[in-house]
Amino acid sequence: MQKSKIIIVSGFSIDLSRIKAIRLNTSTTLGPTNVLKVDLNLRYEYIFNPNKKDFEKEAINDMISIEYVDYNDAQDALENLTEVWQEYAETQEGWLS
Repeated sequence: MQKSKIIIVSGFSIDLSRIKAIRLNTSTTLGPTNVLKVDLNLRYEYIFNPNKKDFEKEAINDMISIEYVDYNDAQDALENLTEVWQEYAETQEGWLS
């Protein structure tokens, strides 16, 4: 298990230990452009099912979307977040061994 490190990116708090992927949408055919998407690792929660009167384990896929007005701002944010994530990952390699 990795140690948590929470940072703030464009008003969103992101735990670097939960990041699975970072991507930037620049294609108009895929929806709004200049959207930075941060996919987080799968997490599980127990949800009460009233029909079964029991709790069920449910997988949750979390994603954070940050829309930028300008492509250059979005690209800068992508590069900065990727750099911080890489530095975090490198420190975790030493922590785990």
